[in-house]
Amino acid sequence: MIYALLFILLSFSGCQKEATVPQHLIGVWKPVASEPEYENRYLKFTEDSLIFGVGEGREVAHLIRKIKTKQKDNEILYTFYCIDPEEEKWTYTVTYKPDFGGIVTLKKRDEIWKKVEPGGT
Repeated sequence: MIYALLFILLSFSGCQKEATVPQHLIGVWKPVASEPEYENRYLKFTEDSLIFGVGEGREVAHLIRKIKTKQKDNEILYTFYCIDPEEEKWTYTVTYKPDFGGIVTLKKRDEIWKKVEPGGT
């Protein structure tokens, strides 16, 4: 009996609502760098997705399943747990700093991104 109850509780714990991206991140972000390799690159946050513009009009979309947030001084560290169309799991960590109109950086990368379009392309 106790095992049946435990199984039911664990089953429902996986059926949670999709994560919602904070409003200040939703929109299109472009790298500040002016190198040609970044010319057609962008990050796009929607309410439930993280989309990478990879050049030549192509995008790679990841559905966000879970978001962890950690406040640190004057910045917020977001960890996005995502899944791509092939069901592969991805984790992206983004630091958001509200200074200068808001900038984001991806963990382990040097690029700084600024929002160029709120709420979409």
